Amino acid sequence: MALPDRLPPAPRVFSLLLVLAAAAMPETAIAAPPARLVHCGADTCLRIFGHRSNSAVAVRIAGHDVAVEGDRSWRATVPLAAARDGATASGAALALTLIDTSAKTEINEVVALPPGALGKRIELASLVVRVH
Repeated sequence: MALPDRLPPAPRVFSLLLVLAAAAMPETAIAAPPARLVHCGADTCLRIFGHRSNSAVAVRIAGHDVAVEGDRSWRATVPLAAARDGATASGAALALTLIDTSAKTEINEVVALPPGALGKRIELASLVVRVH
């Protein structure tokens, strides 16, 4: 990618670094479904958002079908106990499977969990807070 010659050296280097960083990011890091903690009655649940090819594609966590809302863009609200069953050994991610029975395919995805969602204490180097 050619950068314009008009830019001073510092902005050109910064622009080049941004392009290289975006190219170096793994595709799964960009496409991973997000998750956040929400209240569901008196309990705390995990709300997961994702995309699927069509509404017939089943969503499973730890081998169990999960009820989802939406068609291609979906969301599911899962109690933390169910999320613990599908969590990775570190507890920082959740294994999710999209099953398309008509195409006979399975797509495994990893959902990054909010820090401390499953009760494990972790040290944070930084924390980003967004207002929705």
